[in-house]
Amino acid sequence: MNYKMSYLLSNNFNCYVTLKEAIQQTGLSANELATQLAELDLTVETIAGTEEQRVFIAPIATEQWTRKLVNETRDYFVYSEEQRQALIYLLSYSTFEELSLFHFQDFLEISKGTAIADVKKLRSYLATQQIELVYSRKQGFFLNGAELEIRRVAQNFVAQLLQDTTGKFSLFNWLNHYDLTLYARVRDGIQEQTSVLGLTIVPSRIDEVSLLIGLSYKRIKETQLKNLSEMTVLESLTAYQASELFLQEVFNERNPYEVGYMTIALMTIVQGEIRDLQLDFLLSCSAEIIHRMENYSAIQFSNFRELLMNLFYHLVPAYFRIRFGFYLPNVLIENIQMDYPEIFDFTKEALYPLEKVVGRKIPIEEVGFFSILFGGAITNQKAEAADKDVRALIVCPSGISSSLILQTELKKMFSTIRFQEASSVDQLQNVSEENYDVVFSTIPLESKKRVYLVKPLMSQLEKNQLINQVQEELLVPGFSMPSAEEILKALSPHIELKSGVTKEKLYKVLNKKMNRLIEQKEDNRPMLTELITPEMIQICDEVADWETAIRTAAKPLVASRKIEDRYADAMIEKVKQYGPFIHIGKGIALPHARPEDGVKALGMSLLKVENPVLLLDDEKHAVQLFVCLAAVDNEAHLRALSSLTKLLSNKENLDDLLAATTKEEITTILTRGENK
Repeated sequence: MNYKMSYLLSNNFNCYVTLKEAIQQTGLSANELATQLAELDLTVETIAGTEEQRVFIAPIATEQWTRKLVNETRDYFVYSEEQRQALIYLLSYSTFEELSLFHFQDFLEISKGTAIADVKKLRSYLATQQIELVYSRKQGFFLNGAELEIRRVAQNFVAQLLQDTTGKFSLFNWLNHYDLTLYARVRDGIQEQTSVLGLTIVPSRIDEVSLLIGLSYKRIKETQLKNLSEMTVLESLTAYQASELFLQEVFNERNPYEVGYMTIALMTIVQGEIRDLQLDFLLSCSAEIIHRMENYSAIQFSNFRELLMNLFYHLVPAYFRIRFGFYLPNVLIENIQMDYPEIFDFTKEALYPLEKVVGRKIPIEEVGFFSILFGGAITNQKAEAADKDVRALIVCPSGISSSLILQTELKKMFSTIRFQEASSVDQLQNVSEENYDVVFSTIPLESKKRVYLVKPLMSQLEKNQLINQVQEELLVPGFSMPSAEEILKALSPHIELKSGVTKEKLYKVLNKKMNRLIEQKEDNRPMLTELITPEMIQICDEVADWETAIRTAAKPLVASRKIEDRYADAMIEKVKQYGPFIHIGKGIALPHARPEDGVKALGMSLLKVENPVLLLDDEKHAVQLFVCLAAVDNEAHLRALSSLTKLLSNKENLDDLLAATTKEEITTILTRGENK
């Protein structure tokens, strides 16, 4: 349901409205309005003796309108304990009315005992955030604490509740009870002012900010912020101008700190290129992160500029989210950590420059999004090198995060397809049809090429259906894997279900298992101790200089014909050209070059020197361990390198390694670290 219909429903009650008036009030086209009226079962009639049409606006209950708005048909909702506590907080936060325990019972449809227990647990959590949930007979329930902190927690509860329809319904329902048009006015105001100034808001996250600002309506007018850090930077941003215009129009408010707060909220959801000069430091930060990722993973990205801009686009909103403690849920975080552990670990290390500028630890959810971005860049390079036959375009206008998640899922499902991204329909129109064979889109499209309509987040059933369809129509014409439903139907006459096991439950389990098998790839990449064998380890008291150290470290790889002699020269030349980038800290260096510089087979060798060597004769880069890497591509070495990184990040392992005097001791330490 289009939220703009709330203008029509709110302004008119038990009366006729002409279609011309309805179009003016909602801002919808005649066709869009007709569709929305039909959804509400409102009948259009022609006024007698004229050609003019009108519609009778019958009364509609707030809850009924909210169900239409969020496309929810259930009459009864069961909230989890976390959802109930989040809603108690947000109801108190909104200050729309004086709230008693009875209000919580009534809104959440829970008993008095449950409401008391929820308030107690919520208070316990809020104490860790230096916030109090206070009750007085005069004011009801209200919040005490630093206003910016109170709003930060509110934003995070809104983000949490928007993860499912139950939470979404409850937020809209409470806001609509206060003012049926408040959400629409806030959303339209944000979209209008950001559009005027050339800012693009991520469509999938406009609900979050609109609901947050709607719930903050009375606080912005009555409990205003009295200070805010980083105002100089905020005032320089284009989003500050948009926030200023928005607050004047919707709130009739000019408080600079409230404008600054609105700017922060907008900057957490902006999409696309940001040209604000004050954000140049994030462009430099992006470049440093990529270089660190290359150093840790021993991968050199060929499409550096493209990756730099993609990273920058994602880094800008991430910076403001992390800097001000706003939470962005990542529904795939467990899958990312399980399916791409090496890339996740390297990304976590590479993000240290961002950690420095925000002054906070990077949440794992955010690390997950960056991991998808880097994983996509690595996969794309591999796909380009392989020159795959089927080329697909992904169209996902829902924003960077949703687009990254969709790319990851599709690449897992169809590893033989080469994917590229177009984040909007406009971008799609600018891509020549000769450059792609098929389109995967989250929105309906008109195209001469085959289009598969998908969701940013697909269920197991939807994945299974898509895999079958693509296999049959695109990859292996004439062949299709039987669906879980077909398998179960064939087996049903020959099996007897245990007590409590239904066909539906068995179907879900089978469907999930089939998708896992389709996506699963056996990890045949060598382990650390399979590469750094005793023959690849050398120990010596000292070497003449850092160049000699690299040449010495590479000798076992030359002897085993894994590299050519010129590869050592290439590693040394890289250091001279790019500086001491191979020094990854703690006295460890990872010399490496490109596969085309003389690599014949994957290999790693280790040189330990008793007396540290100064890389580029710089005392800040004293190295005792040289681990020489010869990589054949961007993936085969990642498993072993990730094990080495984890091993060396443990102080006890590192100390033991630096104290080791024999190859056997080193091998034992590597094995111990690998098995942890």
